[in-house]
Amino acid sequence: MLALAIGVIAGIASTVQASVNTEARRFFRSPFITAGLNFMVAWLCLAAFIIFTEHRLSIPVGEIAKNPPWIWLGGVCAIIIVTLNIVCVPKLGAAGNVMILNFGQIVTGLVIDHFALFGADEARMSFTRLAGAALVFAGLILVTREKSSGDEKRKSFPVLYAILAFIDGIACSTQIAVNGTLRTVVQSVSKATIVSMSVAFISTAVVIAVLTLFREKNGIFDQTADDRPDFKVWMISGGLFALTVVSGNAAVAPILGTGLSTITNLIGMMASGLAIDAAGFLGIEKKPVTLQKIAGMLLMLGGTALISFL
Repeated sequence: MLALAIGVIAGIASTVQASVNTEARRFFRSPFITAGLNFMVAWLCLAAFIIFTEHRLSIPVGEIAKNPPWIWLGGVCAIIIVTLNIVCVPKLGAAGNVMILNFGQIVTGLVIDHFALFGADEARMSFTRLAGAALVFAGLILVTREKSSGDEKRKSFPVLYAILAFIDGIACSTQIAVNGTLRTVVQSVSKATIVSMSVAFISTAVVIAVLTLFREKNGIFDQTADDRPDFKVWMISGGLFALTVVSGNAAVAPILGTGLSTITNLIGMMASGLAIDAAGFLGIEKKPVTLQKIAGMLLMLGGTALISFL
């Protein structure tokens, strides 16, 4: 029961991180600065943990370098995940972003498993897995399709941001597969994570430097008239939520297995996404929880169960 609870908490942390980073982006006026702070906070916490437990900070860089170049992609995926979450949540809502991201993650996971990419175990495509993906897609349509009253015009669906959220899901699945192999190489969850965070922080710094060089401040900072909120300490806590996701999943996966761990994550992510939308948490536009959305969430969970267990 404790493992089930931790799996759900990891899913909740993933959604809350996106909402926290969205508000932090309003203060820093830059998705890149916000992402960089996430990686820096996560790196410092992990470094302190490794030093405390092992009395030194040693990373087997030479051993990692013997592997294919894609072994470093986890950090690049981290930039994509954090930045696109920051961009998409205000447009899609917490729940809509989570649902589309999950669909992208599941589709990409099926492809990675089928072709055994990035060192993943092979799991060939089957009718049952395709049926599960179809259920997930049907649930996604129910969740993201907004109803309108007779006098209210239907809002146009932000297709571009939906595509970006799908790409975010691709990055999530790729990161899981790559970091799984990296964890095997370094034989440590914390060291694999700190390698990813190091690559992510360095890559973010390079992106900021290049954009500054070619576009100056316009390339880094938002040119909007939105009111800037007052600074609050929790605005830099996104990295802590990221660590909660990684460490939580690492702790429960050996106990629950990959399939049940995925289900618990999705329950936490979807439930918290709907709750954040309903409450308008951290300035997110309020969106009511409807039976249609709940039915869509259940369909997505059912589809994920088919893919994970059969």
